[in-house]
This record gives sequence, C-alpha cells and structure tokens, in this order.
Amino acid sequence: MQKMAVLLALFTLILCWPQAAPAEAQAQEERILRVGFDKRLPPLSYVDKNGEAAGFDIELIRSMDSLRGYQIEYVPLEWEETVTWLTEGKLDLVVGMKYTSTRDTLFDFSDSYLTAADALVVPAAIRDISAINDLRGKVVAIQRDDAGIAQLENIRGGKRLVAFSQPDALEMLFLGRADVFLGNRWTAEYVLAGTGRQQDYRIRTGLIPPSDYAFAVREGNYELVNKLNEGLAQLHHNGMYEQLYSRHLEPYSALAIDWWRKLVYGLLIVMGIVVIVLAGSFFWNNRLQKAVRRQTAALADSFAFQTTVLNSVDNGILSFDREGRITLINHAAQKLLGQMEKAAQPSVWDCLPQLPIRQALHMGDGHMLEGELHLGDGSGRIVHYYLAALTNGAGQQVGGILCLQDRTEQKHLQARLIAQEKMRALGELVAGIAHEIRNPLTAIKTFAELLPKKLNDERFRRELVEHVPEEVARMNRIIEDLLDYSREKPMQRKRENLQELVQSVLGLFAKRIESERIRVTVEPGLAVDVFVDRDRIRQVLINLLLNAIEAMAYSEHKRLTFSVLPTEAHTVCLAIADSGPGIGEQEQLHLFQPFYTTKSQGIGLGLYLSQKIMREHGGEIDVRSAPGTGTTFFLTFAKGGICDEHFNH
Repeated sequence: MQKMAVLLALFTLILCWPQAAPAEAQAQEERILRVGFDKRLPPLSYVDKNGEAAGFDIELIRSMDSLRGYQIEYVPLEWEETVTWLTEGKLDLVVGMKYTSTRDTLFDFSDSYLTAADALVVPAAIRDISAINDLRGKVVAIQRDDAGIAQLENIRGGKRLVAFSQPDALEMLFLGRADVFLGNRWTAEYVLAGTGRQQDYRIRTGLIPPSDYAFAVREGNYELVNKLNEGLAQLHHNGMYEQLYSRHLEPYSALAIDWWRKLVYGLLIVMGIVVIVLAGSFFWNNRLQKAVRRQTAALADSFAFQTTVLNSVDNGILSFDREGRITLINHAAQKLLGQMEKAAQPSVWDCLPQLPIRQALHMGDGHMLEGELHLGDGSGRIVHYYLAALTNGAGQQVGGILCLQDRTEQKHLQARLIAQEKMRALGELVAGIAHEIRNPLTAIKTFAELLPKKLNDERFRRELVEHVPEEVARMNRIIEDLLDYSREKPMQRKRENLQELVQSVLGLFAKRIESERIRVTVEPGLAVDVFVDRDRIRQVLINLLLNAIEAMAYSEHKRLTFSVLPTEAHTVCLAIADSGPGIGEQEQLHLFQPFYTTKSQGIGLGLYLSQKIMREHGGEIDVRSAPGTGTTFFLTFAKGGICDEHFNH
C-alpha cells in the first residue's frame, strides 16, 4: 500500500513538472514593477472616480516605451506611506518625489522631469505676507513628511499644522484652523477651482526656492533608473511630454492669470502714457521746432567746415551724380581741371572721358578703382586717381567720388632715379667685362704688330683672316649687349631659351666670378623656352646676379646655383640661390619697395624694377631667406609654347 502511494506521488510530480517551467519563464520575462504614488495630489497623481491611477506623473510612466517589459502595478498610498514603503522595499518606484540631499542618501533619483516651487495660499483679505519670513506667528498647514517642512524650521515662531494630504491641509485653511497653506501650486489651484474658492484666496508664488520632481527608486537599482531616464528622453524627443504637460498642468497654471493681470496693468499704463503724451504734445512741438532750427544751423556750420577742409587739402576731390554731373569739387580739383570752368553744368564725362566711371558705378559699396592717366589738355601732367561709388544713408547708390593726385613731378623724379640706378649697374657691368674686351683687342694688336714682318707668310695670312674677324665679332657682341642694356626700347616678347639667357649674363661677369672664386652651378633643367622680352629679363638677371655677388663678398664658401623648380603645367620657376649671409624677416617685408636698400651704395631701385619687369611679363618674383642660410630668389615665367599659342590666337 505504501509503495503504491509513493508511485502515485512520483507520477503526479512528473505530470506537473513540465508546466512549472513555462510559468516561471513567463514570470521572468514579464517582471512586476510596483509603483507607489500619492493618491491625493491632483493633478500630479490621484485616484479617479473609476478607482484608477491618474494624473501627470502616472501618465508619464504609462507613456514610457522603456518600461514595456514590466507589468506595472500602481499602489495608491498616503505620501508618508510611499516613503516608508520604498524604504522597506515594498515598492520599486515612487513618482513625484522632491529631490533633497537627505533623500538622496536613501534613494536613487531619475533625471528631473518637473521643476516647481511650492506656493503659499492665503485668504484674500491678508496683505501682510510678501516674504517667507512674514510667516512668523502664523499657523501653516502642510502635508506630513513634505520637503517644505525644512523651510518652516528656519522661521522663528512659526507653527505647523500637519495633515496626511495636501487637500486635507487646504481644508484646515478653509475651516480657519490655519492661516496659510504651504504646498504644491497645481494642487492648490485644482482644489480651489473644484470648490469655487478662487476669489476668496490668493496664491503667492516666488517666495520658496524651486525644487526638482523626479522618480525615486530603491538604492542601487541603477537598471531601473537608466530605463526611466531613457523613457523621459524619449518623451521629450517625440513631443509626448509637452502634450501631457498641456493636458494636466496648464489649465491650473497661474502664469495665465498673471499674464492677464499684467495685460490689464499694461493697458492702464499705456492709457496713462497716452494722456501724458497728449498733454505734453504742445510743449514738445515747440521744443521740436527749436531743435530743428538748431540742427539746421549746425548743418550749415558743418557744411562750411567740410568745404574749408576740402579746399585745404592738396589732392583734388570731387563728387558726381549718376548722370556724371559734378555736385561737389574743391579748389585743387578745379586747378587740375581748369577747362571745366567754361561749362555751365560741368560733367565728369567731359573733363575726364578716359576714366572708367561706368565700371565704378556698377561696383558695390566698399570697392575702389585706381590708376593713372594723362590729362588731355596738352600739359603732359600725370594724374593718379581713386574712383569709388557713393551711397546715401539708405544704402542707395547716388553717384561716385573721385580723388586726384598730381604725380607729374614724382614720375619725372622716379624716372631719373631709375636711370641713375640703371647707369650704376651699367658701370659695374662695364667694369666686369673690361677683361672680355681686352682679350680680343690683344689678339688684334698682336696680328697688327706682326703684319709687316709676316705679310708674305701664307700661314700667317690664313690665321689673320680667320681670327681677326672672330675677335672683332666678339667685341661687337659685347658692345651690342651693353647698348641693349642701356637704351630704352618697347617690350618685344618672344620665345627665348632660359639656359641661354642665364649663360649670356654669366658671360658678362665671368672675370669677376673667377676672381672672387664663386662656384657657379647651372642645372640641366634650364633648357626650357620662356615667352619674355630678352633685354628686360637680362636686366632682372643682372640685378639679381650683382646682388648675389655683393652678398657673398665676405662668405667663406661662395656658391651660386641656377635651377628650375617643378610648377604648374603652363609656368616655369627659375630659382637663383646664393650662399650669402641671408636676409632677416623684417627686411624681407620691405625688400621690393622703391628706395629701400641695406647697402652703402645704390638707391634701392634694383629689386623694385625687377619686380615691375616680372609683373609686366605676367610673372612674379619672390624671395626666401633666413639669416645664416643664404638667399633664394624665385622668378616665375610663362612657358614659351603656351604663350605662343595664346599670342597667335
């Protein structure tokens, strides 16, 4: 009999075992989340007429997708009980808890989802409470275990009347057992609206520092805190938080009431201002007329002052409208444009027809054209001009402004200085090639002295006929080079071999290079064609070569290198590097300025002229140097083939 009972028990256990496993798995899959809330804190959390949990805090929990893996069980409690149950572990989560440093030691908090300050509700007849310290001697109704109790503890003589819920605390105020209610503003507005007592009581805000409302969980439950933070972030992102806030809290917001109150006050103030303005308009009109007369006189004085200033400057200044009619002109401009005095309505088109006035008028504000022109009055004067559009205060273009500078004397002086610099370089060049001329002269002299003695010598006559013309031709080439360098000729650009140009200049200084023991290196890459004016580029090379030789005068190792650097497809870059002492960074800033020199001789126009010549060719000259490392000049040319095609086209 006992054996039968044991077998029956084992059979029953086997039948029940497979069913227990799925039930346990389902329980693990859907965990229970016990959520505690204050059952009488409308509109944040409360129990509705159907016995269901409701309110802003409850709707936040229900709308979180991050909690869909939980079976949520809402537990309505008195506020004091929610704190106790969460401490004892009977709850997993409490909604609507104010964050305090004391509570932070007991619980973990989510991110704040609401920031609000407690409000004071006082009878409308009481007007003597404008600050928290005015609660001395007052009986304050407050909810049990509310964070606002800490505010009352610092008030001397304050009395507390504690209730289980905030509606109960408000009821004590209504019954006259308390003088003031301290609690949630939204709950106070909810209760006042429900009982029809809005006119009997006033809600004072801004007296209590705001507090953060958050979800509180048991200490160490970081997984739940992360899910709550994730859910809050999602609600803010998809706009659900704003919808819930508008549905539950905005109907009881005191901000709307304050806004209407401020609007009424504002209208009253505006009406008062209008009355004051109307009353003072007569006096203001009189003052305005006096101010207009003063401003008119000030404008007249200002115009007279501007006219005096304009007539005091040496530059010619004039303005004109969009039709070219001159509207303002100073004495210097009248002196430059003397013929305009004959016209009844002078026009800038008639005085200076070569000016690009239409181009200047089409440019925007802030742009300027400048250039040089020769006056067409037969005087040969050279004028530098600055031309810009003129706008009014509204930003509309009303014409243009022109500044004229007489550069005639400056140009003549500059031309003389340039010629002086060129002749100085020519003198150094002549001194350097004197040896080159002496060699063919010596050969010719030798043949001339031997001519009487060896006139009948056949071999002598053959050598005379062969060598004397060669030496004469050699002297002729040297003299032609000197003449080409010294004379002014119009630019004639054509294809030239860069290596041949460099070698021709080096040949002029061969004796000096040899005497000063300068090691010259010409790399093979120079065998390219460039589109240049031969004489002008030779002048640039001579200037740079003279500078390099003078710079290396006291160098121990004298090296001069000519090389071609890789550049774009249509350009050639010639690098001329010396082993001199180098140039400082500050000196490089002024290197290409006219009349700037660091040498005891010369007037500082060599590099300025070289830059001018290179830019006339559409190229550029640049320098790279540092003290103790030598100096390298870079000359950028256009390739010969490319420029030929462009020129022919």
